[in-house]
Amino acid sequence: MPGSKQQSACFIICAPTRVAPLIAVVFHLTSGSTASALQDLPASQARDSAGIRIFENARPADNSRLPWRIGPEPSLSIGEVTGEEAYLLHGADDAVMLPGGRIVVANTGTGEIRVFDAAGVHQATWGRAGEGPGEFTALAGVASWPGDSIVAWDSQAHTIAVFDSEGALGRSFVLEAEGRPAEPRMSMRDGTVLGRIVDAGGGPGYRRERITHEVRGADGRTLVSLGEHPGRESFINMEGRMAVFGLLPFSRSLHEASWGEMVVLAPDDHYEIRAHDRTTGELARIVRRDYTNRAPTREEVDRAIDDALERTNLSGDRLEWTREGYKGMPLVESFPAFRALLVDALDHLWVREATLPGMDRPAPLWTVFNAEGRVLGFVETPEGLTVLEVGADYILGQATDDLGVESVQVWALER
Repeated sequence: MPGSKQQSACFIICAPTRVAPLIAVVFHLTSGSTASALQDLPASQARDSAGIRIFENARPADNSRLPWRIGPEPSLSIGEVTGEEAYLLHGADDAVMLPGGRIVVANTGTGEIRVFDAAGVHQATWGRAGEGPGEFTALAGVASWPGDSIVAWDSQAHTIAVFDSEGALGRSFVLEAEGRPAEPRMSMRDGTVLGRIVDAGGGPGYRRERITHEVRGADGRTLVSLGEHPGRESFINMEGRMAVFGLLPFSRSLHEASWGEMVVLAPDDHYEIRAHDRTTGELARIVRRDYTNRAPTREEVDRAIDDALERTNLSGDRLEWTREGYKGMPLVESFPAFRALLVDALDHLWVREATLPGMDRPAPLWTVFNAEGRVLGFVETPEGLTVLEVGADYILGQATDDLGVESVQVWALER
């Protein structure tokens, strides 16, 4: 599920860049057959501990790549500089491909769900900004739902709307919780929903969210608790001439995914993917991979702050006061061990590598694990593409070019 857009200098420090120019590149991942590549898989050991299946994996060789190929350019691109409103995307932060090739886009900037056919032709627009049935105050994501339905959720109103395949609103519901509703995070194959309740902490200085996750039924009621987990790291400085609140540079966070019958809840402090049984809430699997980490230096943090401030429209005293407010920002204990994760249509787990300062890595690099948790190898995805979904034979993602024009793209994937 996508994160919200950053709105000011206070929130832009850790935002991943999405303005790299799109460059059509064919990724020659390796030579040779898949069979020969499987013989050279990195070492992987499995063991059981107190009912938890643990996989310890070696890191693939730096220059190795899985023998999968991604097309040299998108097979489909939706999004225009000028033209009909439906093709002018703004905040296209999530998308899903339906059986038959239809693509449903959450255009969060307008609070609309836009539906395109397999050729990229606009078919319909569902919902709009507002507070009524089928309307959104903060549209956050879309997903397929059992019975050929589509769900969309609102991160502010905490509502989930269920549409049929033609866009008719069937119903909407809230993930009720004691005292306040839970925020919807993702739908799962069996029609359950992952919700979360965030405790952001209080007071100035360093803060880290504590997040309670729950599996909810299709009626919104709690089925099982998945416990409390650490979320994003942030900082508040109220002592300068301008209050500063934002994520720490190189902030660590929490990543969520649905993996078979499990729910992944993985803080990126360490290279350790933790998966819970979604019917009992118990920790069921741990996947680890060799990884050497370090703490960021003060120089690296200061450079990240300067780079972020340069991308804002602040100037004069406001710029200097904001810069001053960040001087007391502490260092995180270590860089994130990874930056994103997702599960593909074949239940492979994809974990995006963290790119540390000084690394020459223009294209995102992912470590792919099989459905058990054994490492398969590295895959590169196109530069500038934020991957939203990986199907059996495609990658669906969002890109923003150097003019700020957004597009939702489909890339062919041959495995």
